Amino acid sequence: MAKKLMDADILLREVFPANPSTAPTSQKVILAVIEVIGGFEAFNTYPYHNYENWGQGYRITAQGISVASEYLDDAVHLWQKRKKGEE
Repeated sequence: MAKKLMDADILLREVFPANPSTAPTSQKVILAVIEVIGGFEAFNTYPYHNYENWGQGYRITAQGISVASEYLDDAVHLWQKRKKGEE
């Protein structure tokens, strides 16, 4: 069992708090859906990556906003920017 949270896990807990004020405390709520997506030439977004290869990335959907990025922390930051109307 992990003894320390990963940076991405800490970030997710900050962006999507466990007790949103919009839901009763006795009710479970889906705060976000995170999908791992893979495919041919998918998410090869950085210059050091090879094209014509298989890749994978993440799609986060929450509160009517959906974003995708190659790395989980990048996807979380992108979602956060879209939520704030910065992107």
